[in-house]
Amino acid sequence: MTLSAPALAADDWRRLRDALRYQGRDLHHRSYAVTSRRRELLWEEMDRCLALADRIEAHLEQLSTTGADPQPETT
Repeated sequence: MTLSAPALAADDWRRLRDALRYQGRDLHHRSYAVTSRRRELLWEEMDRCLALADRIEAHLEQLSTTGADPQPETT
């Protein structure tokens, strides 16, 4: 099942990207104070955060090349 990206404004996508990168850096920093097994788990999660941030970056680049800036969802 493929989900489409939520209709968020570009600024919201940037905030999500930046938050994921910050979370990745925080996980990396915290990994030095734990056991090696826990460190591996933190690094796996860090990699997932950074990979998702990269996907959001690619999405933002796609939005800028198409000139689309989706309107935020209203609920």
